[in-house]
Amino acid sequence: MTKAKEMLYPVGVENLYIAFMTAGKDTANAIPAFDEDIYSIPTIETIGIAGAPTTARKWASNKIFVNVTKNNQYTLTLDHTALPVEVVDKMNGLIPVNGVVIDTAAVKELPYFALGFIAPLNDGNKIARWYPRCQLTTNDESYTTKNDETNIPTQQIVMTATPLLFNDATKVDFNSARDSAEGITAEDFMKQVICDESQLELLVPDPQGGE
Repeated sequence: MTKAKEMLYPVGVENLYIAFMTAGKDTANAIPAFDEDIYSIPTIETIGIAGAPTTARKWASNKIFVNVTKNNQYTLTLDHTALPVEVVDKMNGLIPVNGVVIDTAAVKELPYFALGFIAPLNDGNKIARWYPRCQLTTNDESYTTKNDETNIPTQQIVMTATPLLFNDATKVDFNSARDSAEGITAEDFMKQVICDESQLELLVPDPQGGE
């Protein structure tokens, strides 16, 4: 039995990965470019993923002739311990001056970024995933007085993942248990944001030993 046929299940979650789009947004004409620096943050407590599928059925001759499903977005709910202030500022499109940022009620388009994570499986294989076009939806905060109890509060942010303008990609999923993943690790997958089939050769090890 190959590993792809085994009953594997996730046993936790590892780092959060964030890569901001160059210029803060994508276009319909090209695969989006991302900043070279990918944040790898060991901060995930829980990440909730909820799709928003719609379905359509077409009947013919008293039978369901076509049954299609479309998912236009995912809602990503991240419970975390902490995020770097630099990352939070970038998510909100804020540029600090002398340590100060001023947020207003004006209409604005928040920057887009790719969000990813690694989830280990029970046999040592791993799932790695990118959502290549995300935006911050809410960044709820609360502050509680210190008392005799030792407690580190959980914080939460909510993000929306929507289709790329270039190719409609919403999610890119790697699983090292798949037979075709030979020689590629989850960590290899997270070294760059993969969001189109033309980029898959970046994952294939160079037989000459080069980069």
